Amino acid sequence: MYGLYCKMSVTMLNTETKLFAILGYPVKHSFSPQLHNEWFEKEMLNCAYLSFEPDSRNLKKTIESLKVLKFHGFNITVPYKIEAMKYVDFTDKAAKEIGSINTVAVKNDKLCGYNTDHLGFIQDLNAKKINLNNKNVLVVGAGGAARAIAYALKNARATKDIYIANRTLASAQNLAKTFKVKSIDTNKVSELLSQIDLLINCSSCGMKKEDSFPFVIDKIKKSLIVYDLIYNKVTPFVKFAKAKGLKVFTGEGMLVRQGASAFEIWTGKYPKITDNLLKKFI
Repeated sequence: MYGLYCKMSVTMLNTETKLFAILGYPVKHSFSPQLHNEWFEKEMLNCAYLSFEPDSRNLKKTIESLKVLKFHGFNITVPYKIEAMKYVDFTDKAAKEIGSINTVAVKNDKLCGYNTDHLGFIQDLNAKKINLNNKNVLVVGAGGAARAIAYALKNARATKDIYIANRTLASAQNLAKTFKVKSIDTNKVSELLSQIDLLINCSSCGMKKEDSFPFVIDKIKKSLIVYDLIYNKVTPFVKFAKAKGLKVFTGEGMLVRQGASAFEIWTGKYPKITDNLLKKFI
């Protein structure tokens, strides 16, 4: 057991305390315990949120154990978002289409799986007043995060065109086919950037110090907005945007809001999100 964070006194925890958790590996770095326990305290709910790092061989047993121990819900993070779908009784429409879950609620002794990543993303765009209406969007990456973003953009029904670019073109093509959007070779992105209104980095580019901006730049719109899901590093995308004087946002807002959506699934309450809360993750 790792990462228990709770301001309430341990003596306040009792047999009536509703338990929640996050499962992932590694998960020691996760902000979720801090986030949810703070919300539980503010909402005066007798709840506690823990974190666990199950071995990949024991994920099914861990999920079954949480159910036996009467946990009311839990989050799933990397690398288990896809595998965990096999061990729940129900998945919502979004989770099915995205192909992964990040939230589980225990309802009537059934495990119900959801994906709130797409909700967190769209809510964050709205909070930042980023208008998708008739906009061209370029999504960089073709992994799980990109799937959630592509789903969110497609279901917003406001964009003009959505393009997927990825280091491996076949992966971009497969994702584009799934959501009926367009794919583009990374070598040809420079030809497209002059038409793009919103560039979203869903790739791991920026997680390593030696990572560099993956595209050759010819022309861009001065109004281009860059949104990087990576929130705790100055990535090549952030450096590019700042050098060009563009608006740039990082993913701490999506992180907090996807968590808030999970909180709402569990409690029926959407927690208050303040600027001070968001700044904790920058």
